[in-house]
Amino acid sequence: MRACGTLLLCSVLTTPALGQATAAPVSAPAATALALTGTVTGRVLDALTGEPVAHAVVVLEPFTEGLMLTVADGAVRYRSQLTGESGAYRFGDVVAGTYRLRAERIGYRAVSVTIAVRRPAEADVSVAMESEPVLLEPVRVEQRAHAFVMAAAGSGGSSADADAARVSAERVRQALFVAPDTRVLTYDDVVDGVTLGEGDVFRALQRFPGVGTRDDYSAELWSRGAPWPHTRVTFDGVPLFNPLHAVGLLSAIAPDVLGAVFFHPGVRPPAVPGGAAAVVELRTRPGGGDGELRGSADVSLASAKLALEQHVAGRGSWLVAARRSHLAALQGGLGSLGLDTVDLPFRFHDVAGRADVQLGGSSRIEASGLWEEDRLHGDLAGVLERTDARWGNTAGRVTLRTELLGLELSQSVGASRFSVRTDARQIRTRDPAPAWTEPAGSNRIGHTLLAGELAPTMKGEVASWSVGYDVAWMDVDYDGPLPRTHAVEPDTLRQLLYARSLRVLGVHGDVRFSTAGDRLTINPGLRLEAVQNLGGHGRVADGGAGSGQRLRPAPRIAVRYAISDSHTISAAAGRSWQHAQALGLAGPSVHPAFHASHFWLWSDATTPALRADIASIGTERWLGDGWLVAATLFARHASGLTVPDPEPGRLGGRPLYVTGEGRARGMELSARRIGARWSTSLGYTAGRSDVEAAGYTYPSSADRHQIVDAMGAVQLPAGLRLAVAFTAMSGAPFTRAYARLTADCDDFGFGCDNPNGSWIEAPNAERTPAYRSLDASLHWTRTIGRGELGAYVQVRNLLDRDNASTYAGSAPIGRIETRDGSEIVWDDRFESGLPRLPLAGVRVSFR
Repeated sequence: MRACGTLLLCSVLTTPALGQATAAPVSAPAATALALTGTVTGRVLDALTGEPVAHAVVVLEPFTEGLMLTVADGAVRYRSQLTGESGAYRFGDVVAGTYRLRAERIGYRAVSVTIAVRRPAEADVSVAMESEPVLLEPVRVEQRAHAFVMAAAGSGGSSADADAARVSAERVRQALFVAPDTRVLTYDDVVDGVTLGEGDVFRALQRFPGVGTRDDYSAELWSRGAPWPHTRVTFDGVPLFNPLHAVGLLSAIAPDVLGAVFFHPGVRPPAVPGGAAAVVELRTRPGGGDGELRGSADVSLASAKLALEQHVAGRGSWLVAARRSHLAALQGGLGSLGLDTVDLPFRFHDVAGRADVQLGGSSRIEASGLWEEDRLHGDLAGVLERTDARWGNTAGRVTLRTELLGLELSQSVGASRFSVRTDARQIRTRDPAPAWTEPAGSNRIGHTLLAGELAPTMKGEVASWSVGYDVAWMDVDYDGPLPRTHAVEPDTLRQLLYARSLRVLGVHGDVRFSTAGDRLTINPGLRLEAVQNLGGHGRVADGGAGSGQRLRPAPRIAVRYAISDSHTISAAAGRSWQHAQALGLAGPSVHPAFHASHFWLWSDATTPALRADIASIGTERWLGDGWLVAATLFARHASGLTVPDPEPGRLGGRPLYVTGEGRARGMELSARRIGARWSTSLGYTAGRSDVEAAGYTYPSSADRHQIVDAMGAVQLPAGLRLAVAFTAMSGAPFTRAYARLTADCDDFGFGCDNPNGSWIEAPNAERTPAYRSLDASLHWTRTIGRGELGAYVQVRNLLDRDNASTYAGSAPIGRIETRDGSEIVWDDRFESGLPRLPLAGVRVSFR
């Protein structure tokens, strides 16, 4: 059975290589010297209706041992082709011999036939494919994806098939989305991306062009200069709030349960709401197998994980993955901050799964869920005392899918909850800053969703139109200290009470049509949102007026022109609304720089909704041999942005926030060689992201002027795969903050020790040092019977570069005389980044 070799959900994708995907040229044996050649042609038809099957993949491979197929550059072991609208295919220059012809298509059962070419002539072979609407075969294929890539490349498997599967993921992404900048994350990207030990989806996304992050300790995504709360993460359509473990260090979703990860940093489909800067769609996959229980177990320095699944023919499938920490690596890394972490009172766990039930006929039920939690309980000398805190996400979704009269109707109900509970006080210190006491508090965010969609049944093709609706009930309840917005001692004397409830009704629709000989694809769409405030308490706004608009349109359009079968140019523009904004850090932490959550504001009569208008234009081109190059220009304008008051001066007595606007623009360049034997990628981003508020224009806190990402992986003998990844980012902006002393001393109190309050300078006028990191990993796999044994060794920050982490405040250390007068000399303090950090883990799987 062929395997996808990607994380791509097989209910979305089970397609082999699209377009021209051949094995690498090899020296031609004597068989290629046969003088005359012929042609194999035919059509792929629907067995029930007799209609042509477009976009089916037809593969011709020799059945006769030693036979080769000729191409322009020599000889290859197989050839493949994509059928056109008429279902036709054609292979030329076929020498006499026996061949296997197979055809595959999403929504159909694969067909394989043996043919004989007796003489140099044209052979007409048509095949009929039976519809397979339940997609049981794709379920079985996808589960083997993880093991297949490693085994095929490392132990004699078909690396050509693995290459085809990786190219297939990109081809299907291009078919599904017209916008030029949507990206798909495959399992190979996670493995070759050298994430922090075990596979981490969010850290792998940080390798994409246009994506930055805060520092070594953060799995957060800074999408085109926008902070992490402006990127919406959904789990099967249900939003998650801060789905990270260990106060941001690791992703809280194990990749074992995921089938597709789509990243939309620009214009996204109308059915995908929210996310002023970007949306990450995490889609689970059905369980796989041939009826027998299958699974895998992983042990790393940070956690242990177990994944099990089973497919029951004719009835459905199930899948579950559970993980629990033991944090040896985490403790070692945090030790670089000067914390005694030998007895770190911290742990996390997560459980995710999915079940599919076939109801008979053409109806089925899908259900998926997630439960992840972190717990901080106990004392840590000099840092934490009397601490009991826990935080995390729960989410669930149930969907009924029915096919009737050529249409597919889906109806979903889902909910997610994020909560932070601090049941006891925390006392935290950081030398030389004084200790402070943080009062108990809670922060709860809820989202309940009812959604439906109607589209034509396209048997695996992209639907020509779709319409749908969604109703979301959103609520927040916060009881705790004021959010921390600057690198100074927080205000723990004032308690903030805040609660809001919203109901958002959305309707959406889009249509896709082609013209100019199918070369021009136009995809307009519209989303309308009606917002109703359901009440609440706690007035927090005196920094700006909210939008009185209750009906919020979000039009969008994407256009793509195919210059050739391998070269496209696309443009897209659209609007999105975000009804919740994060104002500052809040919640428990293991250190003053690392918090578990944010304080969120809901849009209402005094707080605006965040509106983002996004436009992009780009081009992609396949260069052959698995190379894909792309270039994108983007621009984003956001209004209704809530930010801390940027006015320089003393921090006391300020409004909680002010409103402003944000602007981002830039370009992204990338070149990738997609392959199982060896792969490489190079990405470059240049851009700016600015905020205008309270009469000031200054860089966004997530602005990185330039980002370079480079990765390379190569398959070595004995089942080894070596991967190296390099990231370089320009410095991130920060606002200098310090403690100013009484007027009885010098302006900054040199020689005095009586602080009189916290002050800030011009907003984001300074930048951290540039970031550089070289990471490497070595994976080993071996197939043993029906199972597989694997292990990895990884080194983060191989060059042991002292990268600055979170800004921790400044102190004046003296004055120097300049031509224009005296100038303060500052000591800007940053937490230390990760040192050179070795990581290791093992994996055992069975099927």
